Amino acid sequence: MAPRVIAAPDRDEEVDNAFAPVAPAPPERAPAASSLTPDWGLALGISTADFAARAFTPDPDSLKTIRRFIRETITEWGLSPFADDLTTVVNELTTNAVQHALTPSRASHSSAWLGIARTGNTVVCAVTDPSPTPPAYHHPEPLAEAGRGLLIVNALTSQWGYAPTPSNGKAVWARISTPDR
Repeated sequence: MAPRVIAAPDRDEEVDNAFAPVAPAPPERAPAASSLTPDWGLALGISTADFAARAFTPDPDSLKTIRRFIRETITEWGLSPFADDLTTVVNELTTNAVQHALTPSRASHSSAWLGIARTGNTVVCAVTDPSPTPPAYHHPEPLAEAGRGLLIVNALTSQWGYAPTPSNGKAVWARISTPDR
């Protein structure tokens, strides 16, 4: 699966690789960290003031925690006016991962992650999951209760896309532009 970028209509088509920071030197001895460690990135020496990540599961409480995590992170970054849009985008991406990738047959031996980074005047959120199946637009009936997730993501972001991961899954990312700091 080749990486794909979906640019929102009438928006900047330039793609920034927001997840390509200079890698820090590896620690002499990596500290123990797991998906249950709240600040696992910090424990591994990769967390910065402008990056945060959390694991999630199909459990509704896990998704509730992810929504709270996004709001708290955005508020800490001084970007409260974007909290609703970012929370909505993250909710759609994580819900898609739960519905389409963390199926009962996969959920017991796989994980999904949310990462969020701020670089310049851009916030990028990315959700990784164990499924290699690319995200797909649906064309729901006017009164349908589901099927609009990627349409919402497209409406609220300047760009979104996906790429394969080394573990044969995918990362779906979305970019929201913010005012200059």
